[in-house]
Amino acid sequence: MRLIKLDGHEGPIYINPEHVVAVRKALRDTKVETLSGPHTVIGEPAQIARLLGAEELQIEISTPRMLGQ
Repeated sequence: MRLIKLDGHEGPIYINPEHVVAVRKALRDTKVETLSGPHTVIGEPAQIARLLGAEELQIEISTPRMLGQ
């Protein structure tokens, strides 16, 4: 089993990259959702995803909406 050490607000968090479901931007930090639940870590989402071994990143792009319609 491979564990990655990430910095959290209450100390280090060890996460198995095979159990990561999603890496998302939180209000100030990054939320890493795993099979056991969400964890908040310090850093940018792209940086955290690469530390966890992501080779390519999927970025959500919302459809622009017209004002007044």
